Amino acid sequence: MAFPPTPEILLRSASSLGILRDLLASELERARSLPRRAPFQPRAQDGPGPFEAALRRGPLPVIAEFKRGSPSLGPFAAGADLRERLAAYARGGAAACSILAEPARFLGRPGDFGEAKACGLPLLYKGFVCTEAHLDEAAALGAQAVLLITRLLGDFLPGFAAAARARGLEPLVEVHEPGELPAAQAAGARLVGWNARDLADFSVRAAPAALLRTAFPEALLIRESGIRTAADAEAALGEGFDALLIGEALMRDPDPAGFLARIPRPGAKP
Repeated sequence: MAFPPTPEILLRSASSLGILRDLLASELERARSLPRRAPFQPRAQDGPGPFEAALRRGPLPVIAEFKRGSPSLGPFAAGADLRERLAAYARGGAAACSILAEPARFLGRPGDFGEAKACGLPLLYKGFVCTEAHLDEAAALGAQAVLLITRLLGDFLPGFAAAARARGLEPLVEVHEPGELPAAQAAGARLVGWNARDLADFSVRAAPAALLRTAFPEALLIRESGIRTAADAEAALGEGFDALLIGEALMRDPDPAGFLARIPRPGAKP
């Protein structure tokens, strides 16, 4: 299968994906204005990169997300101060941060990654990667990891994962249903996220940690979406997930450091 895919192929494959197709179309259009990097020297990655390592070694394996809005909620945190909130995430013990790059629905801004570096935590470029220009942008902005959505990329996922690694980026491969696991396996995913929220209709479903562990015995399993309380976080870790990505709950909480502090540390004595 030729890589990279054309916009027409991606849009045709996403014809039944509702909001996700709209986001894909918007990002394909935005990608036309993104600068392409000068030729780079591909970098081999043996073992965990800094993003994965931070989640594996930190006492609180949480990716704390900064986002100002979403398609389902609108601009629910449009006035949030990025530096202030990320500093709170660091105080609360988060191992890494996720920054929304998509501007139309999630209100990402070009300068967010530059400001986010001040928190000192590894950064995930979270968006709707569908071209190599998005990977170039993630690398240029200083992200350590990049989200790749299996439902969006389909059989092209392994190509995008290889292209991300060549740029020194760690791919976090997101799946939504068991049928997407073979593509994630073909991509050699070391970071596997299960998004409990269906991006086609934004409903929240169960997260099958045991199934994921069977498919990815060595990978770091990340539960995404649907974590509303510290008790939810504790339950997800107890079900077998290695790490969590928490966004809306932290953005809505007036004390995000306190929210994170209430999550029991895995392996800690009660």
